[in-house]
Amino acid sequence: MSNSISRPPFEVNRGWMTSGMALLCIGFFLWLIGAALAGTALAQAAMKWIQQLEESPSEMARRRAHQFKEAVSAGSKAWQEQSR
Repeated sequence: MSNSISRPPFEVNRGWMTSGMALLCIGFFLWLIGAALAGTALAQAAMKWIQQLEESPSEMARRRAHQFKEAVSAGSKAWQEQSR
């Protein structure tokens, strides 16, 4: 006694599938071009903004690092003086 149930075949409309895949590819490439354009616009804006700064980012980082070292040193000295 076999319990086999006949299932209908899975059929895909090839025309719609082909059209859908073509539209997906076109949409992906349009998205890619849009992302490249937007990224370029952001990069140009960032470069223009950096050029307008009074102090370069590397100089700003060096100054902040020096301030941090001075603050750590002052905090350490205050802590040592307080614990005496």
